[in-house]
Amino acid sequence: MKKILAMVMAVAMVMALSVTAFAATYEVELSLDNLGYYGATESTNVSAVDGGLNSSEEALSVLLPVEVAYGDTVTVTIKGSSDGGFRVWLLNGANTDSAIWLSSDQGFSGGDFEYTIELTMNDNDGHGDSVANALMFKGISYGTNLDNFTITSVTLVTDGEAVATTDDANEAEETAEASEGTTEAAEETTTSTNADTGVVLAVLPMAVAAAAVVASKRR
Repeated sequence: MKKILAMVMAVAMVMALSVTAFAATYEVELSLDNLGYYGATESTNVSAVDGGLNSSEEALSVLLPVEVAYGDTVTVTIKGSSDGGFRVWLLNGANTDSAIWLSSDQGFSGGDFEYTIELTMNDNDGHGDSVANALMFKGISYGTNLDNFTITSVTLVTDGEAVATTDDANEAEETAEASEGTTEAAEETTTSTNADTGVVLAVLPMAVAAAAVVASKRR
């Protein structure tokens, strides 16, 4: 009986050590106030539509709510519609910071879409970027425009590790401190539930192990 209890205790302790960080999920703001950049200019000829953004021009990019550090992978779920194929990648300024995802690889040529893709920040253009801060949508091949492309939802999931919140470059200096405080509070709210859950799952197997020790001593 003591051997069985010892085995239970060992398994419980291994489970406690194997509890990992939970992923953090972010909704990307799809508005004209949150457009990313291509080169030195904002995405042009982008219009707001019900629940999202639409463009039939060269590019449409949106700023991310977090910065993706070099080497980190994020899972992105995109929803919308398009009359033609399109490409997606991580961006910083005009620099491509990840491999380019092609809708044509999924057999998509037009219609409604919903895809979940993984993008890894790897400074693809080799400009020394340490973080990516935007998501780029462009026509299916170089030199082509988006074709009545509408994006209605972009969800970003990190791997649960620490991620820096993207600063608003246009934030007025006099409100910077207040904005930073709000951002920190939002991050705390986003991660607190995951953290609490992780603690509970970590403590539970430890409690089982402690109970096993007590039981073994009584016998």
